Amino acid sequence: MVAVADSSRKNKILHPWQSFRLLPLALVAVCTSEMSFSRGQEVPVAGFVPGTGTRADVKPFYFAVPAPRGQILDRKGRPLAQNTTVRRLQLTVPAAQRSTLETYTAWLEKTLVELTKDVPAARMPDAAQLQRHYEDRRELPVTVSDVLPSETVLDPQKHLHSNVRTEYVRHYPQGDMAAHLLGYVSSEGAPPAGPILRNEPLWQRTSGAAGLEAAFNKQLTGTDGTLCVMMADAGTVAYEQVFTAPEGGRDVVTTLNLDTQRAAETALNQSGKRGAIVIIDAHTGDIRAMASNPRFDPNAFAQGISSSDFAALTQNIDGPLFDRAVQGSYPPGSVFKPIVVMAGLRAATVDALRVFECGPTLMIDGREFDNWSKDDHGWFDARAAIIRSCNTYFYQSAMVTRDMPILYMAHEFGFGQAPVLPLKASAGSLPKRAPSNHDLANLSIGQGVTEASPLQMAMAMATIANGACRPRPRLVMQTQSQSGQVGDVTSPARETLIPVSDVDLETVRHAMFGVVNHVNGTGKAARLKNVPVFGKTGTAQWVLRGAKANVVWFAGYMGTTPPLAFTVTIEGNAGQSGLSGGGTAAPVIAKVLRDIQERPAVHGVSYEKGKVTEETDPLTAPVTPAFMYGAPPPQPVREGLFSRLFR
Repeated sequence: MVAVADSSRKNKILHPWQSFRLLPLALVAVCTSEMSFSRGQEVPVAGFVPGTGTRADVKPFYFAVPAPRGQILDRKGRPLAQNTTVRRLQLTVPAAQRSTLETYTAWLEKTLVELTKDVPAARMPDAAQLQRHYEDRRELPVTVSDVLPSETVLDPQKHLHSNVRTEYVRHYPQGDMAAHLLGYVSSEGAPPAGPILRNEPLWQRTSGAAGLEAAFNKQLTGTDGTLCVMMADAGTVAYEQVFTAPEGGRDVVTTLNLDTQRAAETALNQSGKRGAIVIIDAHTGDIRAMASNPRFDPNAFAQGISSSDFAALTQNIDGPLFDRAVQGSYPPGSVFKPIVVMAGLRAATVDALRVFECGPTLMIDGREFDNWSKDDHGWFDARAAIIRSCNTYFYQSAMVTRDMPILYMAHEFGFGQAPVLPLKASAGSLPKRAPSNHDLANLSIGQGVTEASPLQMAMAMATIANGACRPRPRLVMQTQSQSGQVGDVTSPARETLIPVSDVDLETVRHAMFGVVNHVNGTGKAARLKNVPVFGKTGTAQWVLRGAKANVVWFAGYMGTTPPLAFTVTIEGNAGQSGLSGGGTAAPVIAKVLRDIQERPAVHGVSYEKGKVTEETDPLTAPVTPAFMYGAPPPQPVREGLFSRLFR
């Protein structure tokens, strides 16, 4: 905790009010038509003019100095959201040139001709905007540029009536990385207009509008300061004083690992497809990475996004503002099958060694249900059925187990309930019953009305990986003050103990190991040489914009310390063929897993190096007809690699 607090201090910026003594004219006369002042009776300022105390040609204005927002950091204290400063050029029109709008405008135009020779970014304000400023705020400087380039230098001796306003702007140093989690900020209301009021903000305040920026807006928002500025009729700043310095907001420390997040986003972006990746510490529930594609750059919102740019984002058919990892809801397809196996094992209806014939189709109540593969034949037990993802096995298994044990097990693994998270999360969908055999067949392969988010699926995989409980997902570890004082600590928590015995869990783990490491496994693309990877592929049908399409999955965990559970979900387009969990989704997460294998310390894990053996044993079992009518007595699974990994 202390290391995180200390590292965050490296990211502080120079605050505008801390620069007053260095650049009093440039940083105090930061007034625009959007700024706020208090105007009225003159206030004596002790020491203002020795021996007099007051000046008739000076009026006081009181600014509220908006406080800098706190930072959002990764688990190592590296900034994901922080503050920077921008500069805007301003001109103060002398009192002698304020008699009419025409005189006011003419002076600005003439002055800008000379000013643009040194500052090309200077421009004449919009006529309507200038008129509004003249009517109520003519004594205050008028902004004559957008954000100035960093190399711009202004000579105050040459341009007496010009100054530079410095203000805070939210900045996301990693660009569009983790954009959906961080969210973005927006201005609080319209710029001040009309008569000048006391303690209007020096520039527009911002507040969180989405993501963590919105969820932790109260903590991130600091306390405004107060600045008094004495403006002379000549159009210059005569004196200024900071009565109260702004107090910055608290930093929010997330559980994200910037390196893991970068690896996940890079792999997902390289796929060129819509989708999501979630990577979780299976013991604590800490979200190490959570990416959604396509994404957006929150920096575009920081300085005020145009209506046309915002419309382009909201009207984009691919939904770059939509967080697929947390809010997406998809049929899970075959990644749901381990749940069906555990339900049969717990209910003692279908044990690990019971076999069903795996064929290309199965007739159920007059309707033909297909297997995904037309080449699989023979008698499969639970392990073989998961490795080859045989649909016809699961149809028959579900007919024996029935719906209630399956739905109970799915609920215990988090399906049908929204994860507890500071962000709005999808609950997915889980039916209360499967009233017909057709519904039951669809349920057994993760189709029908059953849906889950990538985050829900990753939490289910974390539950299988730790073998004890379903952890609560944790995205924020704590908040902390600028001095490092820690508060709002969120500790790891568990949602529920899993109702699965060690022996039954071993059966499922063994099968998921085979999905990746068996010569006939459907997820071989994710196999690593030195770290055991356990997984399950899935290809499901869903409706996209009114047309049938596929969504493909690969979910599982890797045997590191701590184990990392993961899910990758890829959306297909209507009519698009060739997508599969093993061929499309598994290669995406494989890039991330290889990076973790090569740089474990960077990703915060460790493992014992050793070659992972590829399995080559036959999957089909020799069967006598008796097996079709009664299950053999349950047999314990011998302790092996899969038990030792999770002691």
